[in-house]
Amino acid sequence: MTTLEERYRQGMKMRDTLAGGDLTHYVLPGVDVLAPDLKRIIDESLFGAIWSREGLDLKLRCVATLSALMALGNLTLLRRTIQRCLNVGLEPGQVVEVFIQMTFYVGVPAVEEAMNLTKEIFEEHGIRYTPTRAYDTHRTTDELYEEGLRVHEEYIADITAYRTDEPDSQENQLDRIINEYHWGAIHNRPNLDKKARVICSLASMTVLGQYDRQLRARIESALRIGMTPQEIMEVFIQLTMYGGYFNTRTAMRVARSVFVEQGRAVS
Repeated sequence: MTTLEERYRQGMKMRDTLAGGDLTHYVLPGVDVLAPDLKRIIDESLFGAIWSREGLDLKLRCVATLSALMALGNLTLLRRTIQRCLNVGLEPGQVVEVFIQMTFYVGVPAVEEAMNLTKEIFEEHGIRYTPTRAYDTHRTTDELYEEGLRVHEEYIADITAYRTDEPDSQENQLDRIINEYHWGAIHNRPNLDKKARVICSLASMTVLGQYDRQLRARIESALRIGMTPQEIMEVFIQLTMYGGYFNTRTAMRVARSVFVEQGRAVS
Protein backbone atom coordinates (compact mmCIF):
# COMPACT_ATOMS: atom_id res chain seq x y z
CA MET A 1 0.00 0.00 0.00
CA THR A 2 1.31 3.45 -0.91
CA THR A 3 1.67 5.78 2.05
CA LEU A 4 0.86 9.47 1.93
CA GLU A 5 4.54 10.20 2.47
CA GLU A 6 5.42 8.13 -0.60
CA ARG A 7 2.81 9.98 -2.62
CA TYR A 8 4.16 13.30 -1.37
CA ARG A 9 7.67 12.32 -2.46
CA GLN A 10 6.30 11.35 -5.87
CA GLY A 11 4.61 14.74 -6.06
CA MET A 12 7.81 16.55 -5.18
CA LYS A 13 9.67 14.53 -7.82
CA MET A 14 7.14 15.69 -10.41
CA ARG A 15 7.42 19.26 -9.16
CA ASP A 16 11.20 19.01 -9.60
CA THR A 17 10.69 17.90 -13.20
CA LEU A 18 8.27 20.72 -13.95
CA ALA A 19 10.25 23.41 -12.11
CA GLY A 20 13.49 22.84 -13.99
CA GLY A 21 15.50 24.15 -11.03
CA ASP A 22 13.41 27.30 -10.50
CA LEU A 23 12.66 27.41 -6.76
CA THR A 24 9.78 29.87 -7.21
CA HIS A 25 7.71 27.02 -8.65
CA TYR A 26 7.47 25.47 -5.20
CA VAL A 27 6.04 28.56 -3.56
CA LEU A 28 2.32 29.30 -3.12
CA PRO A 29 2.56 32.43 -0.95
CA GLY A 30 -1.02 32.69 0.29
CA VAL A 31 -1.49 28.95 0.69
CA ASP A 32 1.91 28.48 2.33
CA VAL A 33 1.11 31.06 4.99
CA LEU A 34 -2.61 30.57 5.50
CA ALA A 35 -3.18 26.88 4.77
CA PRO A 36 -0.09 24.67 5.02
CA ASP A 37 -2.32 21.60 5.16
CA LEU A 38 -3.77 22.55 1.78
CA LYS A 39 -0.25 23.01 0.39
CA ARG A 40 0.54 19.45 1.41
CA ILE A 41 -2.74 18.17 -0.06
CA ILE A 42 -1.98 19.92 -3.38
CA ASP A 43 1.53 18.46 -3.48
CA GLU A 44 0.13 14.97 -2.88
CA SER A 45 -3.04 15.04 -4.97
CA LEU A 46 -2.28 17.33 -7.91
CA PHE A 47 1.38 16.49 -8.41
CA GLY A 48 1.71 13.08 -6.74
CA ALA A 49 -1.60 11.49 -7.74
CA ILE A 50 -2.56 13.27 -11.00
CA TRP A 51 0.43 14.77 -12.84
CA SER A 52 2.40 11.59 -12.07
CA ARG A 53 -0.19 9.21 -13.55
CA GLU A 54 0.66 6.99 -16.48
CA GLY A 55 -1.54 6.86 -19.56
CA LEU A 56 -0.84 10.30 -21.06
CA ASP A 57 2.43 11.79 -22.24
CA LEU A 58 3.71 14.55 -19.94
CA LYS A 59 3.88 17.06 -22.79
CA LEU A 60 0.24 16.38 -23.62
CA ARG A 61 -0.65 16.94 -19.97
CA CYS A 62 1.04 20.31 -20.38
CA VAL A 63 -1.02 21.06 -23.51
CA ALA A 64 -4.23 20.21 -21.65
CA THR A 65 -3.27 22.38 -18.69
CA LEU A 66 -2.24 25.34 -20.85
CA SER A 67 -5.57 25.15 -22.70
CA ALA A 68 -7.57 24.94 -19.49
CA LEU A 69 -5.84 27.87 -17.77
CA MET A 70 -6.13 30.02 -20.88
CA ALA A 71 -9.84 29.23 -21.13
CA LEU A 72 -10.30 30.13 -17.46
CA GLY A 73 -8.28 33.34 -17.78
CA ASN A 74 -5.93 32.39 -14.93
CA LEU A 75 -2.88 34.37 -16.03
CA THR A 76 -0.86 33.89 -12.83
CA LEU A 77 -0.85 30.12 -13.06
CA LEU A 78 -0.71 30.25 -16.86
CA ARG A 79 2.65 32.06 -16.59
CA ARG A 80 4.03 29.33 -14.36
CA THR A 81 2.62 26.59 -16.58
CA ILE A 82 4.16 28.07 -19.74
CA GLN A 83 7.52 27.93 -17.98
CA ARG A 84 6.88 24.35 -16.89
CA CYS A 85 5.94 23.31 -20.42
CA LEU A 86 9.23 24.69 -21.71
CA ASN A 87 11.10 22.90 -18.90
CA VAL A 88 9.73 19.49 -19.91
CA GLY A 89 10.54 19.93 -23.58
CA LEU A 90 7.59 21.63 -25.24
CA GLU A 91 9.03 23.79 -28.00
CA PRO A 92 8.35 27.55 -27.94
CA GLY A 93 6.53 27.18 -31.26
CA GLN A 94 4.28 24.52 -29.74
CA VAL A 95 3.34 26.78 -26.82
CA VAL A 96 2.45 29.58 -29.25
CA GLU A 97 0.51 27.16 -31.44
CA VAL A 98 -1.64 26.01 -28.50
CA PHE A 99 -2.83 29.59 -28.12
CA ILE A 100 -3.42 29.98 -31.85
CA GLN A 101 -5.45 26.76 -31.81
CA MET A 102 -7.60 28.11 -28.98
CA THR A 103 -8.66 31.28 -30.87
CA PHE A 104 -12.12 30.10 -31.92
CA TYR A 105 -12.75 28.33 -28.59
CA VAL A 106 -12.07 31.19 -26.18
CA GLY A 107 -11.84 34.32 -28.34
CA VAL A 108 -9.25 36.87 -29.42
CA PRO A 109 -9.01 38.78 -26.07
CA ALA A 110 -7.89 35.63 -24.24
CA VAL A 111 -5.43 34.79 -27.02
CA GLU A 112 -3.94 38.28 -26.92
CA GLU A 113 -3.39 38.07 -23.16
CA ALA A 114 -1.79 34.64 -23.45
CA MET A 115 0.48 35.79 -26.28
CA ASN A 116 1.60 38.88 -24.36
CA LEU A 117 2.43 36.68 -21.38
CA THR A 118 4.33 34.22 -23.57
CA LYS A 119 6.32 37.02 -25.20
CA GLU A 120 7.36 38.28 -21.75
CA ILE A 121 8.48 34.79 -20.71
CA PHE A 122 10.49 34.26 -23.89
CA GLU A 123 12.23 37.60 -23.34
CA GLU A 124 12.91 36.86 -19.66
CA HIS A 125 14.47 33.50 -20.54
CA GLY A 126 16.42 34.76 -23.54
CA ILE A 127 14.46 32.57 -25.98
CA ARG A 128 15.02 33.72 -29.55
CA TYR A 129 11.78 32.89 -31.31
CA THR A 130 11.08 33.08 -35.03
CA PRO A 131 7.33 33.05 -35.73
CA THR A 132 5.93 30.40 -38.04
CA ARG A 133 4.41 31.94 -41.15
CA ALA A 134 2.30 29.22 -42.74
CA TYR A 135 -0.85 31.08 -43.72
CA ASP A 136 -1.25 31.28 -47.50
CA THR A 137 -2.91 34.60 -48.32
CA HIS A 138 -2.94 33.94 -52.06
CA ARG A 139 -5.91 31.58 -51.92
CA THR A 140 -9.45 32.62 -52.74
CA THR A 141 -12.07 32.52 -50.01
CA ASP A 142 -13.65 29.53 -51.76
CA GLU A 143 -10.32 27.67 -51.71
CA LEU A 144 -9.92 28.40 -48.01
CA TYR A 145 -13.47 27.20 -47.37
CA GLU A 146 -12.91 23.96 -49.30
CA GLU A 147 -9.74 23.30 -47.33
CA GLY A 148 -11.66 23.92 -44.12
CA LEU A 149 -14.35 21.45 -45.12
CA ARG A 150 -11.70 18.84 -45.89
CA VAL A 151 -9.99 19.24 -42.51
CA HIS A 152 -13.32 19.48 -40.65
CA GLU A 153 -14.52 16.21 -42.17
CA GLU A 154 -11.23 14.55 -41.24
CA TYR A 155 -11.94 15.22 -37.57
CA ILE A 156 -15.73 15.37 -37.25
CA ALA A 157 -18.16 12.81 -38.68
CA ASP A 158 -21.15 15.19 -38.98
CA ILE A 159 -20.14 18.71 -39.95
CA THR A 160 -23.69 19.84 -40.72
CA ALA A 161 -25.01 19.83 -37.15
CA TYR A 162 -25.50 23.60 -36.95
CA ARG A 163 -26.60 24.29 -40.52
CA THR A 164 -30.12 25.37 -41.45
CA ASP A 165 -32.12 24.76 -44.63
CA GLU A 166 -31.72 28.43 -45.57
CA PRO A 167 -28.42 28.80 -47.48
CA ASP A 168 -28.08 32.50 -46.63
CA SER A 169 -29.10 32.25 -42.98
CA GLN A 170 -26.89 33.89 -40.38
CA GLU A 171 -26.14 30.48 -38.88
CA ASN A 172 -24.80 29.24 -42.20
CA GLN A 173 -22.82 32.44 -42.70
CA LEU A 174 -21.15 31.88 -39.34
CA ASP A 175 -20.61 28.21 -40.20
CA ARG A 176 -18.72 29.27 -43.31
CA ILE A 177 -16.46 31.64 -41.35
CA ILE A 178 -15.66 28.87 -38.86
CA ASN A 179 -14.88 26.41 -41.66
CA GLU A 180 -12.68 28.94 -43.42
CA TYR A 181 -10.61 30.10 -40.48
CA HIS A 182 -10.82 27.62 -37.59
CA TRP A 183 -10.60 24.54 -39.80
CA GLY A 184 -9.00 25.89 -42.98
CA ALA A 185 -6.49 28.42 -41.64
CA ILE A 186 -5.68 27.21 -38.12
CA HIS A 187 -6.42 23.52 -37.58
CA ASN A 188 -3.87 22.15 -40.04
CA ARG A 189 -0.97 24.46 -39.16
CA PRO A 190 2.46 23.01 -38.28
CA ASN A 191 3.96 22.66 -34.76
CA LEU A 192 1.07 20.73 -33.16
CA ASP A 193 -0.07 17.25 -34.12
CA LYS A 194 -3.71 16.15 -34.34
CA LYS A 195 -3.74 14.67 -30.86
CA ALA A 196 -2.56 17.92 -29.25
CA ARG A 197 -5.13 19.95 -31.19
CA VAL A 198 -7.98 17.70 -30.08
CA ILE A 199 -6.75 17.95 -26.49
CA CYS A 200 -6.94 21.75 -26.72
CA SER A 201 -10.63 21.52 -27.53
CA LEU A 202 -11.39 18.81 -24.94
CA ALA A 203 -9.63 20.79 -22.21
CA SER A 204 -11.29 24.13 -22.92
CA MET A 205 -14.78 22.65 -23.26
CA THR A 206 -14.39 20.66 -20.04
CA VAL A 207 -13.28 23.47 -17.75
CA LEU A 208 -15.90 25.81 -19.23
CA GLY A 209 -18.63 23.23 -18.65
CA GLN A 210 -19.57 22.79 -22.31
CA TYR A 211 -21.45 19.49 -22.48
CA ASP A 212 -23.59 19.79 -25.61
CA ARG A 213 -23.10 17.69 -28.73
CA GLN A 214 -19.89 19.60 -29.46
CA LEU A 215 -18.12 17.80 -26.59
CA ARG A 216 -19.42 14.45 -27.87
CA ALA A 217 -18.20 15.38 -31.34
CA ARG A 218 -14.72 16.21 -30.00
CA ILE A 219 -14.54 12.93 -28.07
CA GLU A 220 -15.52 11.08 -31.24
CA SER A 221 -12.92 13.15 -33.07
CA ALA A 222 -10.24 12.13 -30.58
CA LEU A 223 -11.02 8.48 -31.31
CA ARG A 224 -11.00 9.14 -35.08
CA ILE A 225 -7.48 10.58 -35.04
CA GLY A 226 -6.08 7.73 -32.95
CA MET A 227 -6.41 8.60 -29.27
CA THR A 228 -7.29 5.70 -27.01
CA PRO A 229 -10.22 5.83 -24.57
CA GLN A 230 -7.67 5.70 -21.75
CA GLU A 231 -5.85 8.78 -23.08
CA ILE A 232 -9.12 10.70 -23.40
CA MET A 233 -10.07 9.84 -19.81
CA GLU A 234 -6.62 10.92 -18.63
CA VAL A 235 -7.12 14.35 -20.21
CA PHE A 236 -10.23 14.82 -18.07
CA ILE A 237 -8.48 13.55 -14.92
CA GLN A 238 -5.63 16.00 -15.57
CA LEU A 239 -8.11 18.89 -15.42
CA THR A 240 -9.75 17.91 -12.13
CA MET A 241 -7.96 20.41 -9.90
CA TYR A 242 -7.99 23.17 -12.49
CA GLY A 243 -11.66 23.18 -13.51
CA GLY A 244 -13.22 21.20 -10.66
CA TYR A 245 -14.29 17.59 -10.33
CA PHE A 246 -17.93 18.26 -11.25
CA ASN A 247 -16.79 19.19 -14.74
CA THR A 248 -14.36 16.29 -14.91
CA ARG A 249 -16.87 13.65 -13.88
CA THR A 250 -19.51 14.97 -16.26
CA ALA A 251 -17.06 14.93 -19.17
CA MET A 252 -15.98 11.40 -18.28
CA ARG A 253 -19.59 10.20 -18.27
CA VAL A 254 -20.16 11.74 -21.69
CA ALA A 255 -16.99 10.06 -22.93
CA ARG A 256 -17.97 6.68 -21.54
CA SER A 257 -21.31 6.84 -23.35
CA VAL A 258 -19.44 7.54 -26.60
CA PHE A 259 -17.13 4.59 -25.96
CA VAL A 260 -20.09 2.31 -25.33
CA GLU A 261 -21.80 3.47 -28.53
CA GLN A 262 -18.65 2.71 -30.51
CA GLY A 263 -17.88 -0.57 -28.76
CA ARG A 264 -14.61 0.77 -27.38
CA ALA A 265 -13.39 -0.71 -24.13
CA VAL A 266 -12.10 1.47 -21.30
CA SER A 267 -10.93 0.22 -17.92
